Amino acid sequence: MNDSRTVESDAKTGDGLTVRISTGSRLHFGLLDTVRPFGGVGVMTEDPATQVIVSPADEFNCPEHFWSRIGPVAERIRQRLGQTELPACRVDVVSTAPSHCGLGSGTQLALAVAESICRHQELHVDQFTIANELATRGRRSVVGTHGYWQGGLIYESGREVAGTGLNSVHTCVSLPAQWRAAVLRPTDHEVSVSGEQEREEFAKLLPASEESGSELRRLICEEIMPAAKQADFRRFSISTRNYNELSGQLFASVQGGPYNGPAVTRVIQWLRDFGVLGYGQSSWGPGVFAWFDSQADADRCIAALPQNIELLTLTSARNEPRSMVAS
Repeated sequence: MNDSRTVESDAKTGDGLTVRISTGSRLHFGLLDTVRPFGGVGVMTEDPATQVIVSPADEFNCPEHFWSRIGPVAERIRQRLGQTELPACRVDVVSTAPSHCGLGSGTQLALAVAESICRHQELHVDQFTIANELATRGRRSVVGTHGYWQGGLIYESGREVAGTGLNSVHTCVSLPAQWRAAVLRPTDHEVSVSGEQEREEFAKLLPASEESGSELRRLICEEIMPAAKQADFRRFSISTRNYNELSGQLFASVQGGPYNGPAVTRVIQWLRDFGVLGYGQSSWGPGVFAWFDSQADADRCIAALPQNIELLTLTSARNEPRSMVAS
């Protein structure tokens, strides 16, 4: 995690430092296993974007409806600073991805908040400390965590970076700018799995068989990543679809199949019938991704969506790390 960039500006906003961070969202194609060290593959997208601004204030302040997500991060930073009060700053969340849709919104917000407050308070810590200790992210998948600082299509190997508590990135590849990813959601979806329920569901799962694990790794190393490097859209789409379905089978006992419930399965079936080559459930869903090799192809599909399927976003891969401006 070493590709992040910070832009220093001569412009001043009020008295003191103002830090602005902008990052994208994460689509997860699936894990390699249901037990540690998990591993997996996914990609960062430009939208929905998460934007956070931390500015000077007499005392800590953040939007009330984000307190449960931001307050604990601020408290851990307070402890790290050895102060008696929360950091004196104002945290504004300009935008964020919808929660519990398979977009990794919690990770992106936690990392953006943690890093921006650290920068504002001149607390100098490395990226692994921000991720592990302050944002408390990367407990299972670290695709979104590494994606925050690197961008692109990320293959998480399942091997820990020594002493960090985070899995390493085996391969990171940029996707073509013209490719589009639509994120769809059934209008009658149920709330996605998260938090304590997620921990309970994982506890019920059996580890991947040697056969399944080998095939998942083969699909990543011999199909998905080479196709991305060669900008081979058809191969990338088909291999992504196959990987997602096989990884989903690891969760069939708690999902009822490779996809999480009949509503998500209906979206998958509609995409298949429409002729889309690359699609799958992101994380636990209910967000479903669909790949298109051009804006025109994406527009044709979106125009045909039935009323019980909604478009969350139409975006492209984010091949850049998060951006930070300190002024």
